[in-house]
Amino acid sequence: MKTLIIATLAAASLAGVAHAGAVTNLQFLEAARCRGLAGSENLGKLDTAALDAFLRTEGSARDLAVRTSAKNKIEAARKEADAAEGDKKAKLLAQRDGDCAAYINAK
Repeated sequence: MKTLIIATLAAASLAGVAHAGAVTNLQFLEAARCRGLAGSENLGKLDTAALDAFLRTEGSARDLAVRTSAKNKIEAARKEADAAEGDKKAKLLAQRDGDCAAYINAK
C-alpha cells in the first residue's frame, strides 16, 4: 500500500512538472536510470514507449553532457539489472515498480 501511495504521488508530481516544462536535469537522469531498469530482460522487460517519448522530448533541451550522462545511466542500469540476482534483483524490481512507475507510465 505504501508503494502505491508513493507511486501515485510521484506520478502526480511528474505530471505537474512535465506540464510546467520544468523537468530538472536530476529528474531527467532519474528517468534515464528507470529506462535502463525497464529495458532489462532479467527484471522482465516492460513497454517503454511512454518513457522513451519523455526522454526524447526532454532530452532535446538538454546540454550534450546531460544527454551523454543519460545514455550512460540507461546502459549502466540495464547492465546492473541484467546481472542482478537474489536480494539485489528484488531491490531493483522494487525500484523499477515503485519509484520508476511514474516515469514508465507517464502519458
